[in-house]
Amino acid sequence: MGIAQISRQTMALVFIVAATGFAALVFTDGDDVVVLTESTFEKEVGQDRGALVEFYAPWCGHFKKLAPEYEKLGASFKKAKSVMIAKVDCDEHKSVCSKYGVSGYPTIQWFPKGSLEPKK
Repeated sequence: MGIAQISRQTMALVFIVAATGFAALVFTDGDDVVVLTESTFEKEVGQDRGALVEFYAPWCGHFKKLAPEYEKLGASFKKAKSVMIAKVDCDEHKSVCSKYGVSGYPTIQWFPKGSLEPKK
């Protein structure tokens, strides 16, 4: 899924999240975006806060163009208790990406608080 194929609802959510000025609590590798893996996905997502998750491939041109803005979004939510901004490398964690039907990059999905099912 290219940037042009991301739903209007998802893009609106990204802009709303960016405009509110909150920040995420958990960080990995010095990023402002939480890095999720096969072993951490269910421990972080579906818990006590909503999660905006980017499924990406590091080689993807669309991902590379979006990455700086997504990092800014993560920085904005660095201290938020109600929202997590996260990402999954689909080259490294194919099973997670497959489970959530990812077929193109980047794919951004919103997981409401307490749910491991993305909002459609």
